Amino acid sequence: MLVHGAGQGARMWRRQLSALSDDFHVVAPDLPGFGATPGPFSMTAAVECVAEVARELRPVHLCGHSLGAIVAAWVAAEYPGLVGRLVLSGGPEIAPGRTSARRLRRERHRPGRLVRAISDLPDRAGWIDVLDALETSDLSDALPRIAAPTLVLCGKRDRASLPDARRTAAAIPGARLCTVPHTGHLMPMTAPHAFNAIVRGFLDAGGERTH
Repeated sequence: MLVHGAGQGARMWRRQLSALSDDFHVVAPDLPGFGATPGPFSMTAAVECVAEVARELRPVHLCGHSLGAIVAAWVAAEYPGLVGRLVLSGGPEIAPGRTSARRLRRERHRPGRLVRAISDLPDRAGWIDVLDALETSDLSDALPRIAAPTLVLCGKRDRASLPDARRTAAAIPGARLCTVPHTGHLMPMTAPHAFNAIVRGFLDAGGERTH
């Protein structure tokens, strides 16, 4: 199961859906407030949304990016029986007061590819809900409770996320950190071949084909 980042919606995973679906049953739900899923967005609602889908397919391999990595980490911590393997991409940031929320507030008012990539929220209120969730979610106590084999992925050019990626990998028992050269924060979209190969290798190491 693929869990999208802030603003992209499930469509951010189109290259993963096509590349991985030959070997896995791949699903990519929209979180509350994104795509066709009704809002409002909150971290609790997002976690329950993902957990509900996971219960129908259990067990699932869970892959989240940025905001989706925070959601995926919470699901793995709160519902360990639902998650086979866990991939956390583009962070996640651990403690409140996060730089990603500040960056998204700033970039929202700038032209360019990042703004176009994060323009799928239905309205301003939904955007504020996401930013509030990013600024208040605290994974500090949750990460050590994650039992699933975990891969933490981060682009080496994603300087804002690298410190938290390292802290996340250190906090989750047995987690492995993989930093990818020449890639930034939007690695699933900007470097899909590298991203897909790393994720596939990690999932194949588990031996069990799942969702």
